[in-house]
Amino acid sequence: MHGFSDGTAATILLAGGLVLSSLAFLAAAPGPAQTEAMGFWEASARGLVSVTMQEETYQRGEVTVTLPVGIRVDNAAGVPVSVSEEAVLMSPFPSESPPGSGATTQDAVLTTRSIPAGGSLTYFFGEEVLRGFLQGPLWWCTEEFQFTRDGVAFEVGGEILPFDLKPVLADEHWETPDSNTQVDFWDAVRTRAAVVVGKAPLWTTVPARAGEQVQVDLRATNLAVYTFEDAVTADVNVTDGVIEDRVPAGWGVEEGSYDVPPDEVLDAPDGSRILRWRVDLPAAVESDEEDPREPTAYETVHRSYVLVTPALSAGRVELPRALSDTDADGIADAHSAPSLIDAESTESPPVPDAGGPYAAAEGDTVLLNASGASDPDGDVLSYRWDVDDDGTFETGWSTDPTAAARYVDDFAGNARVEVTDGRHTVSATASVTIENVAPEILSVSAAARAEFRLAVAGEKWHDVHLEVRSGPDVVGSARVVRVPGSPAHQAQSTGELTLDLATGLAVTVAYTPADDPLNGRAGGDSPAWLVLAFPDGSEVRFSHNFNAQRESTWTWDLRDLGPAFAAQGLALEARVRDAGADDLQVTWDFDDGSKAVQTFPSSGDAPSGATSVVLHAFEEAREYRVSVVVVDDDGGSAEATQTVRFP
Repeated sequence: MHGFSDGTAATILLAGGLVLSSLAFLAAAPGPAQTEAMGFWEASARGLVSVTMQEETYQRGEVTVTLPVGIRVDNAAGVPVSVSEEAVLMSPFPSESPPGSGATTQDAVLTTRSIPAGGSLTYFFGEEVLRGFLQGPLWWCTEEFQFTRDGVAFEVGGEILPFDLKPVLADEHWETPDSNTQVDFWDAVRTRAAVVVGKAPLWTTVPARAGEQVQVDLRATNLAVYTFEDAVTADVNVTDGVIEDRVPAGWGVEEGSYDVPPDEVLDAPDGSRILRWRVDLPAAVESDEEDPREPTAYETVHRSYVLVTPALSAGRVELPRALSDTDADGIADAHSAPSLIDAESTESPPVPDAGGPYAAAEGDTVLLNASGASDPDGDVLSYRWDVDDDGTFETGWSTDPTAAARYVDDFAGNARVEVTDGRHTVSATASVTIENVAPEILSVSAAARAEFRLAVAGEKWHDVHLEVRSGPDVVGSARVVRVPGSPAHQAQSTGELTLDLATGLAVTVAYTPADDPLNGRAGGDSPAWLVLAFPDGSEVRFSHNFNAQRESTWTWDLRDLGPAFAAQGLALEARVRDAGADDLQVTWDFDDGSKAVQTFPSSGDAPSGATSVVLHAFEEAREYRVSVVVVDDDGGSAEATQTVRFP
């Protein structure tokens, strides 16, 4: 190992069998899965990635060392950044001036990895990792005798490791200082040409119209080193090799823009044009000066021209990669990183207009209208509506600017419309005010359920007739004609009746002996019984004596049924309705000091309604003014009063 220090910063010299590495540190832990990763070279061109030499302290056997052997990649992007191919870092970069005193001159290869969004990743020199001194992703030296310095930044170009060197680094091993992956790599660049090619721009933007210009710069460098060792006889220089680029179909080259015209321009079957330059790329001569601060004397060939765009659709275009063909055999030996162009639309976006302001009552349908929207370019517009601006669009895309929105509850907010011309999407809002509507009471009733059974004894062939009236309507009747036999067997029933006591109840039994056949004494009695039977099985019995000679007895008006009905209880029913989809609460006041409350949650539909039924028994048979109040969840209310009269 050869160490070097200028007194102000730790430095390290990598030579021969030296192997240095560094611990892998994640500045930010990877988060949950995010959107698709961005390429390393695009992120670099956007200024979202930086690459810096980093000093590390670690235990190397029994010795603790602090050396600048890490290469830290910082990612400021909101997505992961992927190093999807082995990236060649060159220091100094071929387009830079020679470095000042103490600058990093070490070139390196970064292996494939992903840098977390908003985080960082530190690569470590491969031999130390293979020897177990350190752990983490690997970087490899492309120069055997060079200089590193903490804090020095690399410029990222588009150079990718040549194809035939990738298997060398993929074979990771370390047996001795003279037998390991790093030594294999250094031996490889002494025994074969190793041309890397870069192409700029790595990423840029252009307006999506014809005639835009894109400056293209190509760089080719032979990383091979010519050695004077007698054992190495390979010719690692490139003579009359080929650097190739391609002009996509439909694109052009600005006249006079070539810095060096291509030696060949070929038309490809797909309409593209192939540009080929014949180049000589000598290997660097192995230096006999032991000063690693001087960069390796690589010779880089530059070629440039200006592309002219056709009319593009807004979106991404990937230009063909530049290629190197060291022996001009038609088979590429290396290619550049992707060159990406984002074409940005030059058309103006639509001008949105959501109409409004809108006002209505809950349960109403509001016609939202964005017909005031316009497009400066005259494009056909499509619309979709988020009727309450909650982030969920209730309508799909449609060329109809209107939408019928039904608001089932009171609301104060906005409706949002999105408008698109197919390239740009914009939005606007309009205020919407939906007023609450108080609920309604549609009807109130007070009903009793009972069966009336009529039985008669006494004079045979005489008849009696029962009639039950609720208000003006006859709701039940029964007729008994007395015949020989037990009166109980001759009883007749109205069946169970539902009686509306809010409209009054009249029960009458009539005796008509004048048209009946005579039997026995003319003045004989005909006793009658009326049984009031309730659904719970309880009964109340009433009796009366009819006399054929006393006409005043012929009509029996039952006026004392009230206590029986009051004690048994009534079914009070109120039908209520709300124009919206509100929760409803119904409160009953029975006019006897007691109340009952029922709640009806909304189903979400509008209009909404409910039927409130309560059973209530009264202590006295008198007139009651029963009130019912319905209140919605916004405070709207309605009230009704019902008079209940017990017969």
